[in-house]
Amino acid sequence: MNANTQRIIELSNGQRSSVEIAELVGLSPRYVRKVMKKFDLPRFGEGAQSGSRNHQFVSGRRVDHDGYVLVAAPKDHRYARQPSGRKTKVIFEHRLVMEQKLGRYLLPEEVVDHVDGLTLHNAPDNLRLFASNSEHLAQTATGPRMWSPEGAKNIGARTDRGVEIQRVDSYGQRRARGEIRLQQILLAALSLGIDSPFLLGTHRHLEKAGIDPSCRSNLERALADLYARWGWPPPQFG
Repeated sequence: MNANTQRIIELSNGQRSSVEIAELVGLSPRYVRKVMKKFDLPRFGEGAQSGSRNHQFVSGRRVDHDGYVLVAAPKDHRYARQPSGRKTKVIFEHRLVMEQKLGRYLLPEEVVDHVDGLTLHNAPDNLRLFASNSEHLAQTATGPRMWSPEGAKNIGARTDRGVEIQRVDSYGQRRARGEIRLQQILLAALSLGIDSPFLLGTHRHLEKAGIDPSCRSNLERALADLYARWGWPPPQFG
């Protein structure tokens, strides 16, 4: 029995789909299903799964450009969103987890924050609730800001005195290129481990960026390259 087969057997607990297992082991869902069938492992029934189990929803989790996880919303959830062109309503996973923890719907003005700063890490004990965004910012907007060398030169500059403002690579531009999402995926992978369930649905973004997640040094190098592109100091790895 090879290592891939052994890993599939270990992950086949009846709670993971073949797509989820395929992402964790870096193999095709077809191969995973073949192994599951051969060894009669617990698996979902044939045919398309509904809601978050549908393979089109990428393991039930989708990471947006800001690095936050969207999941299929419970039926009749009062604050669920209907993305354009999609049949399934969605909700941010961190808000849904907090609602389940509190046993009530969150108010629209309430803010859920990640204690460790990892927007993919939606464990209940890593989330904290603030009554409003102003309260959230008052308690979390501390510490030094990350400025690129170009951005630092613009601080305090007065355009009416002929000082040329240098254009900088803004958050919006990095977001549009998918780099904010990639940053959060890399940070979570380095902190939680690439096999963490909180990384489900993210491996395709690493693959698209040409990053091999099987080796930690590859992840560290990719994050360092990203920070260098932004003009940020190199990340510190423990």
